Amino acid sequence: MTLIESFFSTFQRGGLMMWPILLFSLYAVTLIVERWRYYRRQDLLLREQRTRLDAQGGKLKSTELIQGLASVGARLTHAVCAHRELERPEQLEKVRNVFNDERALLEERLNVISVIATLLPMLGLLGTVVGMIETFDVIALHGTGSPNLMASGISQMLIATEAGLLTAIPILYLHNTLTRRADHLIRRMDEYTTHLMQLCGQK
Repeated sequence: MTLIESFFSTFQRGGLMMWPILLFSLYAVTLIVERWRYYRRQDLLLREQRTRLDAQGGKLKSTELIQGLASVGARLTHAVCAHRELERPEQLEKVRNVFNDERALLEERLNVISVIATLLPMLGLLGTVVGMIETFDVIALHGTGSPNLMASGISQMLIATEAGLLTAIPILYLHNTLTRRADHLIRRMDEYTTHLMQLCGQK
């Protein structure tokens, strides 16, 4: 039996709850890959933004800073430079609003991944309950003298629980990794924005 055949055989023996476990797992993996690529790209663009800022030597030409960069850093740069003529408290309020919006965009799908990681073991537990019900139904109809008839329900109980845990653990780990990357990027955004506002205050 090949690995694929073994997988499908185990999947079928796990019962109906294997389908939502599979679908939620695939959805979580899709979100994880998307967030990973997004954070990596935004981090690289923010580094480029800081390099351009340092290359200007304090001249602060906002058009050159954001040209060709559709990024978190570009939007923060635009917010700072567009309100540089305002009083300091008003400028801080405007920039803080943009910063909070960008932070929400960075974190918006992390909560979904966390919910899926929490949901998967519960789906496995539900599969266990369904398997127990089927096993008790078999016992009620045939008694305990037919172990082969009970094996299907017992197998479903164990496979569903295993599937829920085996999918939840790596997703939870990757969620924590993404959360750390998001926090790191938010700190760099904060440092960049603070430095930019200091330059504006010198003009």
